[in-house]
Amino acid sequence: MMHSFNFHLPTKIVFGQLAQEILPDELSAMKARSVLIVSDQGLAELGLVSQFESFLQSRDIRVVPFTSVTSNPTSDEVEAGTAIAHQAKVEAIVALGGGSPIDVAKGIALLLANGGPYTDYLWAGKAISQRSWPLIAIPTTAGTGSEVSKVAVVSDKDTPFKKGVLSPLMYPHVAIVDPTLTIGLPPDLTAATGIDTFVHAFEAYVGRRTNPFSDQLALAGLRSVWKYLLRATKNGDDMEARQEMMLAALWGGIAMDQAGLGLVHALSGPLSSHFRLHHGLANVIILPHVVRFNLPAVPIARRRNLNKVFGLKSTAGEEALVEVVIGFLSDLGLPSSLDNVDVSIASGELDIVAEETTRMVLIRNNPRPATQVDCRILLEEMA
Repeated sequence: MMHSFNFHLPTKIVFGQLAQEILPDELSAMKARSVLIVSDQGLAELGLVSQFESFLQSRDIRVVPFTSVTSNPTSDEVEAGTAIAHQAKVEAIVALGGGSPIDVAKGIALLLANGGPYTDYLWAGKAISQRSWPLIAIPTTAGTGSEVSKVAVVSDKDTPFKKGVLSPLMYPHVAIVDPTLTIGLPPDLTAATGIDTFVHAFEAYVGRRTNPFSDQLALAGLRSVWKYLLRATKNGDDMEARQEMMLAALWGGIAMDQAGLGLVHALSGPLSSHFRLHHGLANVIILPHVVRFNLPAVPIARRRNLNKVFGLKSTAGEEALVEVVIGFLSDLGLPSSLDNVDVSIASGELDIVAEETTRMVLIRNNPRPATQVDCRILLEEMA
């Protein structure tokens, strides 16, 4: 069988070095003496933002902090950050945090280089013609893989439908991946963000756009999550587990970016948007139901590889694979239903979420076609 695929990743990855110490060198290479640090209130309250700010200032780099990013960010946050960046005449952007700050930083970097309101790119199809403003992404979770992707997922407060803006011109210029930054992450967030990594790798491996190159990254990501996530969740100071999970997030993020996602993320977008549900938790609740739905459409050879990753006999049946995934989520102490996270969806809302799911671009990459009726049934199962 002949394979045909493209693989493009212009992001420089700096792994395993202390981010604070390596950041000035990377900014110096960009000839940047003034930066906007994009982060969230949680990391600001922990003192991490001011720690980076003080260190950079000691190296004669001017720092402007922007810490207003929320867990489900909107275009207003991108516009506000861009206004501050313009006013301060910053020469580079540093994203510090999980997927939300990194995605907002991508939006800011996009606007600084290309101009216009963010919603023009979100809804009006405005072309992206210029490489984004110099952007360094420093992830503090082993989860989203946004540091190595070309997409920003930022909602419009006036239109809750979740839609990404993407372009090869939007990749971060540098990803500084420092596992020590995840040590303080609480067990529940460690588990939820880790499952986000797992889903990236899983959907990339079973999707329609899969290819031999991304397959290796996806399988490596799945193996690492399976082996190390429980360890990282139970003992946040386990540096081997933290390091392996950061590698898994990179592998899963690259696989996702290159081979695409599927029905888990197609459902997760509307769910998290309408009910302000954490993206990782939404994926956790959706995952077993979509795995069961998709497996009949996954080729036997791929199912056997997945069985091996999950410690099953290669010939184990579909339901055995579903059950072992459910057991894994249970061992991590994660919720198994929407009711567990205080989300109750009325009948009319089920139809809205199901219909929006079918409009998500990601659903086209799913191994099994899913109708609005299929999506509604899946949502009912999650209640």
